[in-house]
Amino acid sequence: MERLDWQEALKAYREDRTSGAMALAFRAAQIVEEWARIAPVGRMEDFGSELEGLLHALIQAHPDMAPPRHLAEAARRAIREASDLAAARANLIAALGKFRRQLEVHERAAARHAASLLRSARMIMTHSRSGLVARALAFAAEKGRSLQVICPVSEPGGEGQRMSEEVAAMGHTAILLPDLAAVHWLPQVDLVLVGADAWDEEGIVNKIGTLALAILARAFQRPFFVVAISEKRWPAGAGPHPARALRSPPRASEEIPWFEFVPRSYLTGLILEDGLYLMA
Repeated sequence: MERLDWQEALKAYREDRTSGAMALAFRAAQIVEEWARIAPVGRMEDFGSELEGLLHALIQAHPDMAPPRHLAEAARRAIREASDLAAARANLIAALGKFRRQLEVHERAAARHAASLLRSARMIMTHSRSGLVARALAFAAEKGRSLQVICPVSEPGGEGQRMSEEVAAMGHTAILLPDLAAVHWLPQVDLVLVGADAWDEEGIVNKIGTLALAILARAFQRPFFVVAISEKRWPAGAGPHPARALRSPPRASEEIPWFEFVPRSYLTGLILEDGLYLMA
């Protein structure tokens, strides 16, 4: 792995508002690993305390995303099992490497399952920018499939612009549209496929606008699928997801929340690394 300045990397991680949960999870693991290699601490207690501070910073930078919380638990478990500082460093570095490899395996498997849904599709719609959706579309392109992919701009943030560029580079026809304009073509799509920043038994959390799209997909009788991995499951010990809290209407555009909860009743199915789970 390329060496990095973990402090500069942490700053960039905190400021990143366009990358998806998967990309940020990989980056978070790299930051902690580099810190573990060079952290100038001489006592086990200080190592644990500084690690906890770093993990807290990673979680708070993107509190709506589940993977950093799973990363934190893996890191804590690794040093709990260590007898001294040298073992703690070694255990932590090993655990972080395992976490990254598991993310990659799960991402690839989930994306392949999602790609299988696209075999008979001609036109689909997505929302925001999901690395898992992008990878599923890449797998479809490798099989010779060429799809029309409607990409709403997905304000605030406009991640749909980046998604449309990636989709077009794969050989698909990317159709970038304003958010409300995209809905006009929803009755024509074969399915909607989105990612998720977190999920649990009651629903998913994703970029704001996903709920409206899910509600309209149901009204137009269009299948609505979500692709995620087990590392995006919201930990029970973390309490209710922030997106599930009732909010007052924003007084300014800067106060608009970026994430929202979508109840499972609006989902056709959830795709994970071990396959498709249809929602009752």
